[in-house]
Amino acid sequence: MENKNTGTGKQIEILVVEDSPTQAEELRYILERSDFRVSVAANGKMALELLKRFKPDIIMTDVLMPEMSGYELCKQIRSDVNLRDIPIIVVTALSDPTDVIEGLAAEADNFITKPYDENFLISRINYLITNRELRKHSVAEAGINVFFSGKNYYITCDAIHVQALLLSTCQSA
Repeated sequence: MENKNTGTGKQIEILVVEDSPTQAEELRYILERSDFRVSVAANGKMALELLKRFKPDIIMTDVLMPEMSGYELCKQIRSDVNLRDIPIIVVTALSDPTDVIEGLAAEADNFITKPYDENFLISRINYLITNRELRKHSVAEAGINVFFSGKNYYITCDAIHVQALLLSTCQSA
């Protein structure tokens, strides 16, 4: 039976990294109702342990978590040659422009603020699924230093990452 999410018969696997059990279950419910398979990790360290055993199609992570922030998780994933191509959606209550810069520096693909609209969330996932071939062939451009709000950020993500993250941020607003 063909899965509506991919058109290839492969069901999309999403790893949700969320320290709030309530938020994690809400995301699981929304995603499973849209026919995605969902695994949950309660923090970044647990997510990295899970990623040693399987490679999901997409990772959705909260930012503020104990032991390891979502931004640090993004950086760890991007530094691993076997994981770096997994799209990452940052889902957070944070909405300061500095948070968007942190997301760029961590090479997140999408930035969704809580509370989020379910349809918007699913549309972002579908966007990443549809454009994953583009991502595979994108090349990171030279990094740039950005000084913002009293802090220096080094951003190395390619133009596709920057465009996707900024568009998702604007759509969230």
